[in-house]
Amino acid sequence: PLSSPTVVLLDFAKAHGELGWLTHPYGKGWDQLQNVLNDSLIYMYSVCNVLEGEQENWLRTNWIYRGVAQRIFIELQFTVRDCNSFPTAGGGSCKETFNLYYAESDVDYGTNFQKRQFRKIDTIAPDEITVQEDFAARNVKLNLEVRSVGPLQRKGFYLAFQDLGACVALLSVRVYYKRCPAVVRGMARFPETVAGADSQTLAEVRGSCVAEAVAEQAPALHCNADGEWLVPIGECLCRAGFQSLGDSCQACPPGTFKAAVSSGGCQPCPPHTLPSPAAAAAVCPCEDGFFRAPEDPPEDPCTRPPSPPQAVTAVGLGAAVQLRWAPPADPGGREDVTYSITCEQCWPESGECRPCDGGVRFSQAPRGLTGTGVTVTELEPHVNYTFTVEAQNGVSPYSQQRSVASATISVNQTEPPRVTSVSLDGRTATSLVLSWTVPLRQQSRVWKYEVTYSKKVDENSYSVLRCEGTSVTLPKLSPGTAYVVRVQALTTDGHGAFSPQHEFETLPEGEE
Repeated sequence: PLSSPTVVLLDFAKAHGELGWLTHPYGKGWDQLQNVLNDSLIYMYSVCNVLEGEQENWLRTNWIYRGVAQRIFIELQFTVRDCNSFPTAGGGSCKETFNLYYAESDVDYGTNFQKRQFRKIDTIAPDEITVQEDFAARNVKLNLEVRSVGPLQRKGFYLAFQDLGACVALLSVRVYYKRCPAVVRGMARFPETVAGADSQTLAEVRGSCVAEAVAEQAPALHCNADGEWLVPIGECLCRAGFQSLGDSCQACPPGTFKAAVSSGGCQPCPPHTLPSPAAAAAVCPCEDGFFRAPEDPPEDPCTRPPSPPQAVTAVGLGAAVQLRWAPPADPGGREDVTYSITCEQCWPESGECRPCDGGVRFSQAPRGLTGTGVTVTELEPHVNYTFTVEAQNGVSPYSQQRSVASATISVNQTEPPRVTSVSLDGRTATSLVLSWTVPLRQQSRVWKYEVTYSKKVDENSYSVLRCEGTSVTLPKLSPGTAYVVRVQALTTDGHGAFSPQHEFETLPEGEE
């Protein structure tokens, strides 16, 4: 805790005898004297009626304005003579203590003194008593005692000293209160605060952040009755662009930055940024051609779009194309590179080109690919295809530059039409009515269909029927018999692939 300044309300020693305190009874008991102590002239109030039997002598201060004080401290310097110095002292009425009282009031009562208004603070006893030999040698034992009282509520107060038959000299009476000093702690300013009235409680004081500092929760300190700051709560932190220096916030020098409210210091601008042109930068701007994605922290270097994909190749596999490429030589300083594929088809005879239609199929969605290859199917014959692979990363949207590489392939081989499914549309004991499908784009290339069928029990003996449509009736079959059927498309270039083998059964004899 910091040392506490005190505010003095009364200092008898500094008044040099000009206070004129009230004595009661008037003219008896306490008296103001001058003396020399350590070669200095001092004033004191003393009483020493030890030889006169029972005593009750009061000394009251002037009215003391309280101001903002809540608890006051009373510091006394005094001497007490040893009762044994007075062998015939009043039949045992000699005392070696005196009593300290106080009374609060809103007005100054002047010379009107009423004992009943005063409340006792304590009995004041010396640590050291001045014995006869010391007194004779002018070697008095000076005592120092401090008492406190509070809470005070009226505008002012009096102190009073009650002597019941002692030999006492009051050399100093200081009355003061304590306050916690104005302080900067944890980047927050706390105002000068009068110490609390109760020694058990702490006064919570809210602080205000120093310039360029902020706090989530208002910082607080607690001022105790002794004028000490205790129990700090919360703190202020320098805002973005400022770092702490002692208990103040200092702007980040040019070439450095601080991105957020924190206790950390300024950092050098990261790679591929321009040095912050002015002080107090929260972020360093990117170099030309470099960018920052919204989720990129300001501490990270600025990055750029990747270079184009490398070694793009397209290899034909019948009516399919295997498209392959290698990652960019320069990923732009990022790890989030993805690929997108666009496709263009051109007809050599007409020279017409246009984006590929929806009939082209990719083995994976052609956007946001993380791998380095796809298979493209359902391509048309005798058409030139150009596949363009674009490499992108998190900052590509912020750049005009596109990172693309292409490969062109001509699809000459055609996959023969294939019957994909055969259905049973009707049956009797001696016939089966069948139909089938062929992919739409291949239908125009089919010349005829060839249906091969045999009894399941004897697949070596089979019959063949040719037809032009996609349905047929197989006649002259045996009742209640399972037949195995396959359908093949015929083109002017030759036979297509067989359909999968299907099994159908005629009705038993007599059923229709």
